[in-house]
Amino acid sequence: MIIKEFRELARDRRTLVLLVALPVVLLTVFGYAANLNVSQLKVAVVGPDAAGTARQLEAHPSAAERLRIVGQHPAGTDPVPLLQRQEADVVFVADSANPHLPLAMRSHVHVDGARLLAAEAAQGIFARLLAADLAPHLAADPDLARLAELGTAGALPLTVHFNPDLRTSWVMIPGLIGLVLSFVGTIITSIGLVREREAGTLEQLAVMPLRPSAIILGKITPYLLLALADMVVITVVGRVLFDVPFVGSLALFAFTAVVFCFLVLGIGVFVSSVSGTTGQAVQSAIMFVMPQVLLSGLVFPLEAMPLGIRALGYCFPLTWFIEVAHGLMLRGAPVGHLAWPVGVLTAMAVVSFGAATVRMRWLLTHGGAR
Repeated sequence: MIIKEFRELARDRRTLVLLVALPVVLLTVFGYAANLNVSQLKVAVVGPDAAGTARQLEAHPSAAERLRIVGQHPAGTDPVPLLQRQEADVVFVADSANPHLPLAMRSHVHVDGARLLAAEAAQGIFARLLAADLAPHLAADPDLARLAELGTAGALPLTVHFNPDLRTSWVMIPGLIGLVLSFVGTIITSIGLVREREAGTLEQLAVMPLRPSAIILGKITPYLLLALADMVVITVVGRVLFDVPFVGSLALFAFTAVVFCFLVLGIGVFVSSVSGTTGQAVQSAIMFVMPQVLLSGLVFPLEAMPLGIRALGYCFPLTWFIEVAHGLMLRGAPVGHLAWPVGVLTAMAVVSFGAATVRMRWLLTHGGAR
Protein backbone atom coordinates (compact mmCIF):
# COMPACT_ATOMS: atom_id res chain seq x y z
CA MET A 1 0.00 0.00 0.00
CA ILE A 2 2.86 2.39 0.82
CA ILE A 3 4.54 1.67 -2.53
CA LYS A 4 1.24 2.20 -4.32
CA GLU A 5 0.77 5.62 -2.69
CA PHE A 6 4.29 6.67 -3.69
CA ARG A 7 3.53 5.65 -7.29
CA GLU A 8 0.30 7.65 -7.27
CA LEU A 9 2.15 10.63 -5.87
CA ALA A 10 4.84 10.34 -8.56
CA ARG A 11 2.15 10.44 -11.26
CA ASP A 12 0.59 13.59 -9.80
CA ARG A 13 3.34 16.03 -10.73
CA ARG A 14 1.45 19.10 -9.58
CA THR A 15 1.09 17.77 -6.06
CA LEU A 16 4.73 16.69 -6.11
CA VAL A 17 5.80 20.23 -7.03
CA LEU A 18 3.64 21.63 -4.24
CA LEU A 19 5.21 19.29 -1.71
CA VAL A 20 8.85 19.69 -2.76
CA ALA A 21 9.53 22.87 -4.73
CA LEU A 22 6.89 25.23 -3.40
CA PRO A 23 8.09 25.27 0.25
CA VAL A 24 11.61 26.18 -0.89
CA VAL A 25 10.35 28.97 -3.14
CA LEU A 26 7.99 30.34 -0.50
CA LEU A 27 10.66 30.24 2.20
CA THR A 28 13.10 32.13 -0.03
CA VAL A 29 10.63 34.77 -1.20
CA PHE A 30 8.88 35.28 2.12
CA GLY A 31 12.16 35.27 4.00
CA TYR A 32 13.19 38.39 2.11
CA ALA A 33 9.70 39.90 2.21
CA ALA A 34 9.08 39.39 5.94
CA ASN A 35 10.52 42.67 7.16
CA LEU A 36 8.70 45.03 9.51
CA ASN A 37 11.51 47.59 9.64
CA VAL A 38 11.02 50.62 7.41
CA SER A 39 14.60 51.51 6.60
CA GLN A 40 13.98 54.86 4.92
CA LEU A 41 11.24 57.49 4.96
CA LYS A 42 10.28 59.82 2.13
CA VAL A 43 10.28 63.38 3.49
CA ALA A 44 8.92 66.54 1.90
CA VAL A 45 10.11 69.84 3.38
CA VAL A 46 7.91 72.95 3.52
CA GLY A 47 9.11 76.38 4.64
CA PRO A 48 10.64 79.73 3.73
CA ASP A 49 14.05 78.07 3.39
CA ALA A 50 13.04 74.55 2.43
CA ALA A 51 16.38 73.83 0.76
CA GLY A 52 18.37 74.84 3.85
CA THR A 53 16.11 72.86 6.16
CA ALA A 54 16.40 69.83 3.88
CA ARG A 55 20.20 70.04 4.01
CA GLN A 56 20.04 70.32 7.80
CA LEU A 57 17.91 67.17 8.04
CA GLU A 58 20.12 65.24 5.64
CA ALA A 59 23.24 66.24 7.56
CA HIS A 60 21.88 65.36 10.99
CA PRO A 61 23.80 62.30 12.25
CA SER A 62 20.86 60.87 14.20
CA ALA A 63 18.66 60.34 11.13
CA ALA A 64 20.63 61.13 7.98
CA GLU A 65 20.47 57.56 6.61
CA ARG A 66 16.79 57.10 7.49
CA LEU A 67 15.44 60.14 5.64
CA ARG A 68 15.21 60.70 1.90
CA ILE A 69 14.20 64.20 0.82
CA VAL A 70 11.72 63.88 -2.07
CA GLY A 71 10.44 67.44 -2.35
CA GLN A 72 10.96 71.05 -1.29
CA HIS A 73 7.93 73.35 -1.17
CA PRO A 74 7.44 77.04 -0.33
CA ALA A 75 5.95 78.26 2.93
CA GLY A 76 2.19 77.95 3.12
CA THR A 77 2.00 74.67 1.21
CA ASP A 78 -0.69 72.43 2.68
CA PRO A 79 0.96 69.18 3.86
CA VAL A 80 -2.24 67.08 3.69
CA PRO A 81 -2.46 66.81 -0.13
CA LEU A 82 1.19 65.75 -0.23
CA LEU A 83 0.33 62.87 2.10
CA GLN A 84 -2.90 62.06 0.25
CA ARG A 85 -1.01 61.70 -3.02
CA GLN A 86 1.61 59.59 -1.22
CA GLU A 87 4.35 61.90 -2.46
CA ALA A 88 5.88 61.61 1.00
CA ASP A 89 5.56 59.61 4.19
CA VAL A 90 6.41 62.69 6.26
CA VAL A 91 5.98 66.41 5.62
CA PHE A 92 8.40 68.53 7.69
CA VAL A 93 7.05 72.08 7.98
CA ALA A 94 9.59 74.71 9.11
CA ASP A 95 7.89 77.96 10.14
CA SER A 96 11.13 79.92 10.44
CA ALA A 97 14.44 79.94 8.61
CA ASN A 98 16.37 81.14 11.67
CA PRO A 99 19.17 78.57 12.16
CA HIS A 100 19.77 79.78 15.72
CA LEU A 101 16.41 78.42 16.88
CA PRO A 102 16.03 74.71 17.66
CA LEU A 103 14.06 72.73 15.11
CA ALA A 104 11.53 71.87 17.83
CA MET A 105 10.68 75.58 18.16
CA ARG A 106 10.24 76.30 14.47
CA SER A 107 8.88 73.13 12.89
CA HIS A 108 6.00 70.67 12.83
CA VAL A 109 6.01 67.10 11.56
CA HIS A 110 3.04 65.71 9.61
CA VAL A 111 2.86 61.92 9.19
CA ASP A 112 0.74 59.60 7.02
CA GLY A 113 -0.97 57.34 9.58
CA ALA A 114 -2.41 55.12 6.84
CA ARG A 115 1.10 53.68 6.51
CA LEU A 116 1.22 52.34 10.03
CA LEU A 117 4.79 51.07 10.26
CA ALA A 118 6.21 54.13 8.49
CA ALA A 119 4.30 56.40 10.88
CA GLU A 120 5.61 54.55 13.92
CA ALA A 121 9.15 54.73 12.53
CA ALA A 122 8.74 58.46 11.85
CA GLN A 123 7.73 59.13 15.44
CA GLY A 124 10.89 57.50 16.76
CA ILE A 125 13.22 59.03 14.18
CA PHE A 126 12.01 62.61 14.58
CA ALA A 127 11.81 62.34 18.37
CA ARG A 128 15.51 61.46 18.42
CA LEU A 129 16.39 64.04 15.78
CA LEU A 130 14.64 66.95 17.49
CA ALA A 131 15.96 65.95 20.90
CA ALA A 132 19.51 65.76 19.56
CA ASP A 133 19.08 69.14 17.87
CA LEU A 134 17.66 70.68 21.06
CA ALA A 135 20.45 69.48 23.38
CA PRO A 136 23.21 71.93 22.30
CA HIS A 137 20.76 74.84 22.47
CA LEU A 138 19.88 73.93 26.04
CA ALA A 139 23.55 73.65 26.95
CA ALA A 140 24.31 77.05 25.44
CA ASP A 141 21.34 78.82 27.04
CA PRO A 142 20.01 77.10 30.18
CA ASP A 143 17.77 80.05 31.04
CA LEU A 144 14.48 78.49 32.16
CA ALA A 145 12.56 81.58 31.11
CA ARG A 146 13.67 81.10 27.55
CA LEU A 147 12.91 77.39 27.71
CA ALA A 148 9.34 78.31 28.57
CA GLU A 149 9.02 79.58 25.01
CA LEU A 150 9.24 75.95 23.95
CA GLY A 151 6.05 75.15 25.81
CA THR A 152 6.86 71.57 26.79
CA ALA A 153 10.52 71.41 25.97
CA GLY A 154 11.41 68.23 24.16
CA ALA A 155 7.80 67.41 23.21
CA LEU A 156 7.46 66.14 19.66
CA PRO A 157 5.56 68.64 17.46
CA LEU A 158 3.90 65.93 15.37
CA THR A 159 0.47 65.36 13.83
CA VAL A 160 -0.65 61.97 12.52
CA HIS A 161 -3.14 62.26 9.67
CA PHE A 162 -5.76 59.74 8.46
CA ASN A 163 -5.18 57.41 11.45
CA PRO A 164 -4.48 59.61 14.49
CA ASP A 165 -4.36 56.78 17.02
CA LEU A 166 -2.35 54.49 14.71
CA ARG A 167 -4.96 51.76 14.93
CA THR A 168 -3.94 48.52 13.27
CA SER A 169 -7.56 47.65 12.46
CA TRP A 170 -7.95 50.82 10.39
CA VAL A 171 -5.07 49.74 8.17
CA MET A 172 -5.88 46.02 8.03
CA ILE A 173 -9.62 46.03 7.31
CA PRO A 174 -9.39 47.76 3.88
CA GLY A 175 -6.84 45.12 2.88
CA LEU A 176 -8.93 42.31 4.35
CA ILE A 177 -11.79 43.35 2.06
CA GLY A 178 -9.56 42.65 -0.93
CA LEU A 179 -8.28 39.41 0.59
CA VAL A 180 -11.83 38.08 1.10
CA LEU A 181 -12.73 39.03 -2.47
CA SER A 182 -9.61 37.21 -3.69
CA PHE A 183 -10.49 34.13 -1.67
CA VAL A 184 -14.10 33.97 -2.85
CA GLY A 185 -13.30 34.93 -6.42
CA THR A 186 -10.33 32.66 -7.00
CA ILE A 187 -10.59 29.60 -4.78
CA ILE A 188 -14.37 29.13 -4.74
CA THR A 189 -14.82 29.92 -8.43
CA SER A 190 -11.95 27.67 -9.50
CA ILE A 191 -13.94 24.65 -8.34
CA GLY A 192 -16.91 25.42 -10.61
CA LEU A 193 -15.66 24.45 -14.06
CA VAL A 194 -13.81 21.40 -12.73
CA ARG A 195 -17.08 20.13 -11.29
CA GLU A 196 -18.64 20.53 -14.74
CA ARG A 197 -15.91 18.36 -16.23
CA GLU A 198 -16.03 15.79 -13.44
CA ALA A 199 -19.83 15.56 -13.74
CA GLY A 200 -19.59 15.19 -17.52
CA THR A 201 -21.81 18.21 -18.18
CA LEU A 202 -19.20 20.35 -19.95
CA GLU A 203 -20.20 18.77 -23.27
CA GLN A 204 -23.72 20.10 -22.76
CA LEU A 205 -22.32 23.62 -22.54
CA ALA A 206 -20.55 23.08 -25.85
CA VAL A 207 -23.81 22.49 -27.76
CA MET A 208 -25.59 25.50 -26.24
CA PRO A 209 -25.95 28.53 -28.57
CA LEU A 210 -23.89 30.75 -26.27
CA ARG A 211 -20.56 32.48 -26.64
CA PRO A 212 -17.76 31.45 -24.25
CA SER A 213 -17.87 34.92 -22.70
CA ALA A 214 -21.61 34.52 -22.02
CA ILE A 215 -21.00 31.12 -20.42
CA ILE A 216 -18.31 32.61 -18.19
CA LEU A 217 -20.59 35.48 -17.19
CA GLY A 218 -23.32 33.02 -16.33
CA LYS A 219 -20.97 30.96 -14.20
CA ILE A 220 -19.33 33.83 -12.34
CA THR A 221 -22.39 36.03 -11.70
CA PRO A 222 -23.47 34.17 -8.52
CA TYR A 223 -19.92 34.34 -7.18
CA LEU A 224 -19.71 38.02 -8.13
CA LEU A 225 -22.85 38.81 -6.15
CA LEU A 226 -21.60 36.73 -3.23
CA ALA A 227 -18.22 38.50 -3.23
CA LEU A 228 -19.85 41.94 -3.39
CA ALA A 229 -22.17 40.99 -0.52
CA ASP A 230 -19.12 39.94 1.51
CA MET A 231 -17.49 43.27 0.72
CA VAL A 232 -20.51 45.21 1.97
CA VAL A 233 -20.71 43.12 5.15
CA ILE A 234 -17.00 43.56 5.95
CA THR A 235 -17.12 47.29 5.25
CA VAL A 236 -20.17 47.79 7.48
CA VAL A 237 -18.77 45.58 10.26
CA GLY A 238 -15.45 47.43 10.10
CA ARG A 239 -17.27 50.73 10.36
CA VAL A 240 -19.57 49.65 13.22
CA LEU A 241 -17.20 47.57 15.35
CA PHE A 242 -13.83 49.20 14.65
CA ASP A 243 -14.91 52.71 13.66
CA VAL A 244 -12.96 52.48 10.39
CA PRO A 245 -13.61 55.73 8.50
CA PHE A 246 -14.72 56.08 4.90
CA VAL A 247 -13.93 59.58 3.70
CA GLY A 248 -13.47 59.10 -0.05
CA SER A 249 -15.67 58.46 -3.08
CA LEU A 250 -18.08 55.58 -2.46
CA ALA A 251 -18.83 55.35 -6.19
CA LEU A 252 -15.15 54.88 -7.08
CA PHE A 253 -14.76 52.28 -4.34
CA ALA A 254 -17.78 50.34 -5.65
CA PHE A 255 -16.42 50.52 -9.21
CA THR A 256 -13.00 49.33 -8.09
CA ALA A 257 -14.54 46.46 -6.13
CA VAL A 258 -16.53 45.29 -9.17
CA VAL A 259 -13.43 45.49 -11.40
CA PHE A 260 -11.39 43.61 -8.81
CA CYS A 261 -14.08 40.93 -8.52
CA PHE A 262 -14.14 40.44 -12.30
CA LEU A 263 -10.36 40.17 -12.21
CA VAL A 264 -10.14 37.48 -9.53
CA LEU A 265 -13.18 35.63 -10.90
CA GLY A 266 -11.54 35.51 -14.32
CA ILE A 267 -8.41 34.09 -12.71
CA GLY A 268 -10.55 31.52 -10.90
CA VAL A 269 -12.19 30.41 -14.15
CA PHE A 270 -8.82 30.19 -15.89
CA VAL A 271 -7.35 28.14 -13.04
CA SER A 272 -10.29 25.74 -13.14
CA SER A 273 -9.95 25.37 -16.91
CA VAL A 274 -6.35 24.14 -16.65
CA SER A 275 -6.99 21.82 -13.69
CA GLY A 276 -8.07 18.22 -14.06
CA THR A 277 -9.54 17.68 -10.61
CA THR A 278 -11.08 19.75 -7.85
CA GLY A 279 -8.00 19.18 -5.71
CA GLN A 280 -5.71 20.53 -8.42
CA ALA A 281 -7.93 23.58 -8.87
CA VAL A 282 -7.83 24.37 -5.16
CA GLN A 283 -4.06 23.85 -5.02
CA SER A 284 -3.46 26.18 -7.97
CA ALA A 285 -5.79 28.83 -6.55
CA ILE A 286 -4.03 28.70 -3.18
CA MET A 287 -0.69 29.14 -4.95
CA PHE A 288 -2.09 32.39 -6.37
CA VAL A 289 -3.82 33.69 -3.23
CA MET A 290 -1.26 32.85 -0.54
CA PRO A 291 1.68 34.92 -1.88
CA GLN A 292 -0.58 37.97 -2.04
CA VAL A 293 -1.06 37.89 1.72
CA LEU A 294 2.62 38.65 2.33
CA LEU A 295 3.69 40.42 -0.88
CA SER A 296 0.82 42.88 -1.33
CA GLY A 297 1.69 45.18 1.56
CA LEU A 298 -1.17 43.83 3.68
CA VAL A 299 1.18 42.51 6.38
CA PHE A 300 4.68 43.69 5.48
CA PRO A 301 5.34 47.14 3.96
CA LEU A 302 6.40 47.02 0.33
CA GLU A 303 9.06 49.69 0.84
CA ALA A 304 10.85 47.40 3.32
CA MET A 305 11.21 44.62 0.74
CA PRO A 306 14.14 44.16 -1.67
CA LEU A 307 13.55 45.67 -5.10
CA GLY A 308 12.96 42.34 -6.87
CA ILE A 309 10.45 41.12 -4.28
CA ARG A 310 8.73 44.50 -4.35
CA ALA A 311 8.38 44.30 -8.13
CA LEU A 312 6.84 40.84 -7.74
CA GLY A 313 4.37 42.27 -5.24
CA TYR A 314 3.16 44.83 -7.77
CA CYS A 315 2.23 41.96 -10.10
CA PHE A 316 -0.57 40.91 -7.74
CA PRO A 317 -4.02 42.53 -7.97
CA LEU A 318 -4.40 42.77 -4.19
CA THR A 319 -1.49 45.24 -4.03
CA TRP A 320 -3.33 47.73 -6.22
CA PHE A 321 -6.69 47.16 -4.53
CA ILE A 322 -5.17 47.91 -1.12
CA GLU A 323 -3.70 51.15 -2.48
CA VAL A 324 -7.14 52.24 -3.70
CA ALA A 325 -8.89 51.09 -0.50
CA HIS A 326 -6.47 52.97 1.75
CA GLY A 327 -6.70 56.03 -0.47
CA LEU A 328 -10.49 56.13 -0.34
CA MET A 329 -11.30 54.82 3.13
CA LEU A 330 -8.53 56.50 5.13
CA ARG A 331 -6.93 59.31 3.13
CA GLY A 332 -9.96 60.61 1.24
CA ALA A 333 -7.77 60.93 -1.84
CA PRO A 334 -9.30 62.69 -4.87
CA VAL A 335 -10.42 60.47 -7.73
CA GLY A 336 -7.70 61.73 -10.05
CA HIS A 337 -4.94 60.67 -7.67
CA LEU A 338 -6.13 57.05 -7.83
CA ALA A 339 -6.41 56.86 -11.61
CA TRP A 340 -3.21 54.82 -11.95
CA PRO A 341 -4.03 51.93 -9.56
CA VAL A 342 -7.62 51.78 -10.83
CA GLY A 343 -6.32 51.73 -14.41
CA VAL A 344 -3.89 48.91 -13.59
CA LEU A 345 -6.69 46.85 -12.03
CA THR A 346 -8.90 47.48 -15.07
CA ALA A 347 -6.15 46.36 -17.44
CA MET A 348 -5.55 43.24 -15.34
CA ALA A 349 -9.30 42.49 -15.40
CA VAL A 350 -9.41 42.76 -19.19
CA VAL A 351 -6.44 40.40 -19.54
CA SER A 352 -7.85 37.98 -16.96
CA PHE A 353 -11.31 37.83 -18.50
CA GLY A 354 -9.85 37.61 -22.01
CA ALA A 355 -7.58 34.70 -21.06
CA ALA A 356 -10.50 32.91 -19.38
CA THR A 357 -12.66 33.41 -22.48
CA VAL A 358 -9.98 32.07 -24.82
CA ARG A 359 -9.42 29.07 -22.58
CA MET A 360 -13.15 28.40 -22.31
CA ARG A 361 -13.53 28.54 -26.09
CA TRP A 362 -10.73 25.98 -26.43
CA LEU A 363 -12.36 23.68 -23.89
CA LEU A 364 -15.75 23.86 -25.57
CA THR A 365 -14.33 23.10 -29.00
CA HIS A 366 -12.36 20.13 -27.63
CA GLY A 367 -15.18 18.57 -25.67
CA GLY A 368 -13.86 19.55 -22.25
CA ALA A 369 -10.40 18.01 -22.65
CA ARG A 370 -7.51 19.97 -21.17
